[in-house]
Formats: sequence, C-alpha cells, structure tokens
Amino acid sequence: MRTTTPTPEEMERYIARFEDLPANKDRTAGRIPPEARERMTARATRTVIATVDKDTPWGDGVIPGPPNFAVVIAECEPGNGPGLHSHAHTTETFTCLQSRFVIEWGDEGEHAVELGKFDTISVPPGVMRRFANIGDERGLLHVTLQGPLRDVEFAPSLGQELHDRFGEEVVNELLGLGYTFNAGLED
Repeated sequence: MRTTTPTPEEMERYIARFEDLPANKDRTAGRIPPEARERMTARATRTVIATVDKDTPWGDGVIPGPPNFAVVIAECEPGNGPGLHSHAHTTETFTCLQSRFVIEWGDEGEHAVELGKFDTISVPPGVMRRFANIGDERGLLHVTLQGPLRDVEFAPSLGQELHDRFGEEVVNELLGLGYTFNAGLED
C-alpha cells in the first residue's frame, strides 16, 4: 500500500487542542438556559472527533471522523452529569480521565459502578444510563459514541423536571432540536 506524508500544516486539521474546543452547549446559547442543558449533558462537553455532515450537531472545529462515530470530552464539576438517557443503536464507552465518576444504568438508574482514573465501561445500545462526577475536583470523562449519533432519548422524568423548572417553551425548543423524553416507554 502506498503511504502519504502530510505536512505539519495539513496535520493541524487532525489535532484537537482541548482548550480551543468550544463547549457544545454554546451552540444553543440564548435559546436554552445553561441549567436546562446541564440536566441533559455534562457541564461542558467538547467534541473532539465526529462524523461531520449535515445531520450531526457538532458544527465546525472538530476532527472529521468516520460515519457514526464521535469522541467527546465531558467536563463536570463535582455532582454534575446528565439525566437518564438511552441510545437505541449506539454503544457509549466511558473512560475516566480525572476525578471519579459513577455510571448508573437501568430504567430508574438502579445499578451503578464507580470509575477511577482510566477505568472504562462500555454501555450497549438500548440501556438507560447516566453519569456523574462523584469526586471533589473537576472531572473529565472520555466518551466514545459508536452508532447513529442522533438516537438519544431521555427519560420521561427528565422531560417533566425540565418542564416544571424551565417551562413548556424550553421543552419545546429541545423537542425542536430533536431531543425526546420517551426512553423506556413502550413503542
């Protein structure tokens, strides 16, 4: 097989500098209160590598990846993490980089495991899951998603919590972005 040798300038397109990556929630700033977004995602998620096409939410600045693949760094203060959610066809793999995390799964989050530095768990499709930083310092969680990147559904309880706290307008904005709150319900 013939190889190629990109120039250093060409290779810059394939380097992600963490501090230069925009927080994904900044893409919806002004339409969705940050506190509402943080119930659905970590305090800050920064996409490093992802499928880049019209159907993905990542925007510019990420390293282009293969179809149905993304690498995200979730940055969480102590106690922070997303609500219960499920991916119908996507495997989500978590590796703790800093602090300690609890990964919960089950329709009510009834099962849990703690991850220390460099511990990894892979959650198969169709399993309700969430994570939270249980350490005393800012946590960093490496998240790899393998499968359709728009197949996330959140638990109905999270939809109700967001409605009660932020109102119907915010929930409708989230629904308009493609989020749903039907995870665990019968089809």
